[in-house]
Amino acid sequence: MSQGNRLKRERPGDSKCCGVVEAAAARSRENREARAGPQPWIMRKSMIAFTLGLMGYSVYVYVGRLCVDMIRQKPGAGGSRSTGIALLVVFCVLFLWMMWAYIKVVITPPGVAKDHVPKSDRPPYSEPQPFIPYDYDVEGPRSPNARPSESHRDSRDVDQDSIGGPSYENIHARMPVVAPDIAANASTSAEGDGNRNGDISNIPTKPASSYGREKSAARYISRRPWTTPILRPENRYCPKDQIVKPHRTHHCRSCGTCILKYDHHCPWIGQCVGARNQKFFVNFVQAASVYTIYVFVTLIVFTVRSARSPQGRVDPQRIVVIALAALLALFTTLLLLTHARLIWLGQTTLENLQARSMKERESRVMTDVLGWCAFREKLRTKRVWDAEWGRIDREGNIWWLGSGKKEWVDVMGKNPLGWCLPIGKSLNDGLTYPVNPRFDEQGIWRRRVEWPQELR
Repeated sequence: MSQGNRLKRERPGDSKCCGVVEAAAARSRENREARAGPQPWIMRKSMIAFTLGLMGYSVYVYVGRLCVDMIRQKPGAGGSRSTGIALLVVFCVLFLWMMWAYIKVVITPPGVAKDHVPKSDRPPYSEPQPFIPYDYDVEGPRSPNARPSESHRDSRDVDQDSIGGPSYENIHARMPVVAPDIAANASTSAEGDGNRNGDISNIPTKPASSYGREKSAARYISRRPWTTPILRPENRYCPKDQIVKPHRTHHCRSCGTCILKYDHHCPWIGQCVGARNQKFFVNFVQAASVYTIYVFVTLIVFTVRSARSPQGRVDPQRIVVIALAALLALFTTLLLLTHARLIWLGQTTLENLQARSMKERESRVMTDVLGWCAFREKLRTKRVWDAEWGRIDREGNIWWLGSGKKEWVDVMGKNPLGWCLPIGKSLNDGLTYPVNPRFDEQGIWRRRVEWPQELR
């Protein structure tokens, strides 16, 4: 058995479990690719009826089986008449707030790009688009003195249709694919299989000597951001809608069209969250979080009091709503915190996934080169990279406006009342976005020394 084949069999990623997961993921991707058009309208909107049903059931249990029992002074109600009236008033206010926000986000379209951009042919590429291996972007071109990472990985050759604006299901196309390490590639190439990334004769082997303070292993790695010129029209073309997509626009397969400032497709509202309805989505999540927390806390308190009273009993329907409220309170609160953070960073959910993938591969490379326990060295290396390039979530965000407050106002509007209530609208229409001056005219992140003088 050759050394390359033996190394392939010994890799942990080639286990049967991982093979089953990868095969299932591949089949899922093939099924999505085979789907000719968007999901049926009735399928996309069916979750709206389910959501309204949950809301209605919570009203029936809370009002009819808690507040009304208190107001009528039924035995074992768990509270007085005045308590029941107070609970009912607060409940109605929160429910109306949530329903108002939900209706607003459901009826407000996210913004469809083809309604604003005329159809056109694909712009020609100004120059050939080179294939860039995944770890090449992190570690940079290999020099004779470079130290490679121990688990070198290839990447899929991403189709140009997905560059600068893939559908959200195609995010896997940017993820690394486990491949044999350098030694295995070398052995395979020697046997005649070849290496699609080019001649491996210039790829060095890992030095056997140890690295002291004067020659740290961190010097062999560096930050390498994405090198795809995402602002070029040819990289923003959508062959399905046959348009040059505006900035931050992506194609959603579920809706079958390109969405302005695509964030994610939300089944609970039956459509995508985009430039025109992102504010109302956040308003709805705010209201739903407060509503579910209120229902959970008050129901559990007065259900316990009712059960402890001499004539009390436990209503099973209250228990069901308590469980649902606890689950949805946790979900909506975490969702609210996540989206508030994304807005503060000036990112959509999809853009955050791309930034996270860059952080993960940097972490993987540092672990391969520096080791698992070199926490101080990793932190020092990251500080050096941030000093050279800036932070990935901020200076490395091509759409960053310079501060979290500007990002928040851009999405939620200038009126503080609209930050909680579904009134007003976002400042940006989703068609044009200012580019971070730390990027060049093609959309490639530059080093700090290349930034405008006032930003350094």
